[in-house]
Amino acid sequence: MHSIKKVGSPVLRVRDIDKIVMFYETKFGLQVKRRHQDDYGNAVYELGFVHIDYPEDSLLQLHHDPNAKNASPHSAGLFHFAILVPNRESLASTYLALKKSGVYYDGFADHLVSESLYLRDPENNGIEIYRDRPARDWPRDSEGNIMMDTLPLNLQSIVAEMNRLESENPVAFPFGARIGHMHLKVTNLERSIKFYHKILGFDITVDWRSMGAAFLSAGGYHHHVGMNTWHSMNGKVHSSDVLGLENFTITVPDNISSFNRIRSAIQSHHFSSEVKQKEQKSYGNQLTVSDPDGIQIVIISE
Repeated sequence: MHSIKKVGSPVLRVRDIDKIVMFYETKFGLQVKRRHQDDYGNAVYELGFVHIDYPEDSLLQLHHDPNAKNASPHSAGLFHFAILVPNRESLASTYLALKKSGVYYDGFADHLVSESLYLRDPENNGIEIYRDRPARDWPRDSEGNIMMDTLPLNLQSIVAEMNRLESENPVAFPFGARIGHMHLKVTNLERSIKFYHKILGFDITVDWRSMGAAFLSAGGYHHHVGMNTWHSMNGKVHSSDVLGLENFTITVPDNISSFNRIRSAIQSHHFSSEVKQKEQKSYGNQLTVSDPDGIQIVIISE
């Protein structure tokens, strides 16, 4: 996988659809772009920003399942989905607007390559909101590998990006945003690294295996997929009937030969017997596959 056009539109299985839609509409400023039903008659909401640069794209999809079970805290699934804002001023405005709306933050971090805010929605789905530093400023080791860390975030410096009037009337995501990466909970780190690196073709950009984590990307980004076993080592694999992440999308550039290589690698891979594999679905330029923990990925060649 030489490059990724975008990581996008995670689908979350939710129980209280009205409460979750209200949260994302009133706090994040999202709007329901489309609404349809799944094969069982349950509603699916596609939410996006009301913004000229993003008229059709859905940032997030919510799949209503009133019978969904609570996932075990030690199971595989979503750690967080990460919303990337275009600049530091947008991060500052979003931070102040969400704080003003009563959102509770889990924490803040400076990762050297980025600056991040962390929070959760009402059904405990993890969310990161971040801005990237310019790629030329990403620190690298003597071999040229990207270096990341988790350091305290200088919120005062971020808020200083705004003038007094802006800081008194902040707006969440004033310049739009998109999904920047997905961070997953996995049950066997080596097995997941093998799948995303050897089978899907991601590069290992930051190797924190000694700390139970790894970060992978395509095309030189710091990471499109993060994974850890901090709460899920040897836990339960992901189940399709629980709350949380249902699937996420990876869109690759329009390259049929590259897409076919990915499809062949997936089809020839022998998955672990721990995961009951559904039939891998392939329709033209779209392929749906489950990773070794049963987390579904929709790969699209655009």
